[in-house]
Amino acid sequence: MDKKVKSEWLLSANASIASYLDASLLVCTGIVLATWQVRFGFNTWWVGAISTLVTISVALGSLLGGYLSDRFGRIWVFNIDIFFTFLGTIIVALAPNLNVLLIGIIIAGMASGADLPTSLAVISERTDPKRYGKVIASTEIFWIAGIVLSQGLGFMTAGLGYLGTQLLFIWLGSVALITWAVRVFSPKFHMMEKEMAIEVSTSVVTEEEITKVPLRKILSMPRYSVPMLGLIGFYLFWNIPANTWGSFLNYFLVTIDGRSQQFATLTGFFANILGAIVLYGINMKFADTKYRYVMMRVGLVLCTLSFIISAISGGVWLIFTIAYFVYCMANMLHGESIYKIWSQQLYPVNVRASVTGITYAIVRAVTAVFAFVTPVIMSKSPSMLIWILVVSLVVCWLCGESVIHIIKKYKIDDPVYNTK
Repeated sequence: MDKKVKSEWLLSANASIASYLDASLLVCTGIVLATWQVRFGFNTWWVGAISTLVTISVALGSLLGGYLSDRFGRIWVFNIDIFFTFLGTIIVALAPNLNVLLIGIIIAGMASGADLPTSLAVISERTDPKRYGKVIASTEIFWIAGIVLSQGLGFMTAGLGYLGTQLLFIWLGSVALITWAVRVFSPKFHMMEKEMAIEVSTSVVTEEEITKVPLRKILSMPRYSVPMLGLIGFYLFWNIPANTWGSFLNYFLVTIDGRSQQFATLTGFFANILGAIVLYGINMKFADTKYRYVMMRVGLVLCTLSFIISAISGGVWLIFTIAYFVYCMANMLHGESIYKIWSQQLYPVNVRASVTGITYAIVRAVTAVFAFVTPVIMSKSPSMLIWILVVSLVVCWLCGESVIHIIKKYKIDDPVYNTK
């Protein structure tokens, strides 16, 4: 591995902590809701409100963070985001009452949301476009790590009561603080980050990047506004099934299918590990090759079929569990990893974070609304919910094909259709 490629991976690993923190915050919040309810004495309405508050805070943070990073500089804004993630998680861990807890949740949610579009821009502007797919897809490894490690830590600290809840968020704060310290106080890392930005910026430049066309003007141009709609649709309708099972898998298996909490937890744990293996062994291998969209379509077919079979069976636990394992593995072949690549590939460097922030915020907000009604649909008819998710994946596929059509039409640099 030459020095430049090694530097790309080191920078990607550091910036990808943003994905780890975002996933961990969402999962840890879900794990500790019941403990918080006992500790602070709030009713069931607050349980749903806190879960929604986290998602909405992340959405607002991504919208604001993307704009600020394009306006004032990615490195400066990213470092602030990471620090405030640390601050928010520590406030949550040490909160003496519900009001302080809510303040901590809002700070942590907005900060972790803000660092996602910023981190992708930091990575993409320091990565050779020929390796975009592999490097950006690697951020998904950190996302899955956030889910799996949080589930594992939650399991290990479950017997400690409220102290276990505090330890989960102290751990998140520690990860954020160490990442922030490396970025701010390491001269070697600072120099490597600066050199990589110069190397890439002088090698690949578009007309819009040279003239630094403002975001408002960019979005008024069909070349950029139309793919943005396709990008939102693709990520939104992929995210609805992903967020549904990420948030309500345990609820579905325990409440609807009558399985034990242990069974549900282990199902999610091992399914995510298998997903990570597929992501690392298949997605990262083909992400920058002519097989990128073959891989995407295979993933969509398998995910859709798994839901159809499960819906026909009425959500019977054994068939659903097998279908869920297939879904988790096939889901790593498309969806968020492709969305992240496209969000950087389709837009000039100076507006990438803003565009990612806008699309991410819209998707998160709509997903939060769907999550609010999901338990009601699930309790009324498990099959109805799964059929809705089937339709969602079909729409996701159609939106993805529309983005691919735009890539071909405008001859955007792409390993499948157009290479420079």
